[in-house]
Amino acid sequence: MDRVNILHFIIILIVKISLAHPLLNLNTDEKVAYEVIEASSGSRFIPVGIKPFSLQVAVPATDEPGYVQTYINMLSTPGFFLKPVNSVELNVLYSQEEFSFLDNMSGRILKQGFNAYTFLDGYISLGRKLVAYYQLKYRQVGGEGESELHRAYAKLRFSRFSIQAGNDSVHIGPGEYSLILSSHSEPFPMVKFQTEEPINILGEWNFVFLRGWLFEKRKDRDNPSLMALRVVWKPAYFLELGGTRASLFGGEGRPDYRLDEYLKVFSGVEENIPFSRYDTDAYGAWDITIYLPVRKLIPTAKVLKVYYQEAGTDLLAFWQKEDQGEFPLPFGFRLLHRGYITGAMLGLKKDIIRVEMERTGRAWYVHHLYPVEGYTYRGLSLGLPFGRNAQHIFLKHRHYFTKKVSFQYTIGGLRRPAIDEKPYMDRVYITLSGEARIKNFIISAFVRGDQTQNYSSLKDVNNYTVERGNKTFFSFGLSLSWRI
Repeated sequence: MDRVNILHFIIILIVKISLAHPLLNLNTDEKVAYEVIEASSGSRFIPVGIKPFSLQVAVPATDEPGYVQTYINMLSTPGFFLKPVNSVELNVLYSQEEFSFLDNMSGRILKQGFNAYTFLDGYISLGRKLVAYYQLKYRQVGGEGESELHRAYAKLRFSRFSIQAGNDSVHIGPGEYSLILSSHSEPFPMVKFQTEEPINILGEWNFVFLRGWLFEKRKDRDNPSLMALRVVWKPAYFLELGGTRASLFGGEGRPDYRLDEYLKVFSGVEENIPFSRYDTDAYGAWDITIYLPVRKLIPTAKVLKVYYQEAGTDLLAFWQKEDQGEFPLPFGFRLLHRGYITGAMLGLKKDIIRVEMERTGRAWYVHHLYPVEGYTYRGLSLGLPFGRNAQHIFLKHRHYFTKKVSFQYTIGGLRRPAIDEKPYMDRVYITLSGEARIKNFIISAFVRGDQTQNYSSLKDVNNYTVERGNKTFFSFGLSLSWRI
């Protein structure tokens, strides 16, 4: 091969690896990119309550590509090639609190003192319909270091659907936080079946179904399993209606289910009969998102949406054995032990503003079959980060000075327990953060201050106690990411 051909080959290779396979997921950790997408006018046409998005969904959804171009490579016409390194990220963090976390960041735990996380990922393109992805993680937490395969999946596209198998995170629901299944805990092994394009029947329908395995030693029941189904209907571009069902089941000493039993599990026919074959820690929810016409009032506005989700950890329904003879109006069922999320998001030309409140009750995330760790994985909640019997509210505002430089502040408050128990902890916090992108590098930093009236450790998600006395904590972090 002469020098001209070698140079030509190198140029083709460099161009090729700078592109991205359209089936790859935009990892749920990429919170800035998801903020920009949700604040774009194009978000009205995609199911934002099902994350992660494929890149083929994420790229056209944003009307400010300059804000996310370092996070999202240009899409390629995929062939057969290997990109062994797609990005490298280093996080250096410090916390004064004994135990804390970066919420909705796939298991990033902080112990008192300095902590460090390093991530490296890459993928293999196997043609137009198949891609395989991997992400390695090394963490140094509390003086102990370990490396592991953080994410790894293969994803196949057929018709309007995809099937994915491997370790990943899933975040479902209309809010920044999720009552049912969030991107807060570590990615876990799953098989996931979902729509890549909507099904058009009296509007657009999208869904995701997953079957997951939580392989870990626990104090209540080792190695439980998880199933979740979310369906989203958009009868018009300004309205999104969603329904979600999830169950924690199985584990040591409990039955697993055959495929033909899944419908019976989701229907909840026997879930309230203690220790029956179909007794599970089940959750159900409905939600509504409305996109309001705001441009006449605020010409620079791209989107203004309001949303509400109501969920229950129990169900009164006419089809359940223990509820025969009951028919709650108007649909024949009623959610019990309810939790909710309500919020609003405004996207402007250079600003993204969100306000949200979440609340869970006393019966949330614990169950007589799973009474200790409950609805968690590797020490963190599978749902709302703050766990059982908690109320959280926050205001977040990001401003873009340029397309590559932004600043954000977040002001929030947490009370737990939220219902009928004293003493309770009132925690208020403020976070200041900034981000700058220079060529293929992303530099970000944050500083956070927390002040509590009484104190409850965040390590105890579902079975916590409150100590009298006030405390103050500070934490900060610096991140450097190289996107190839």
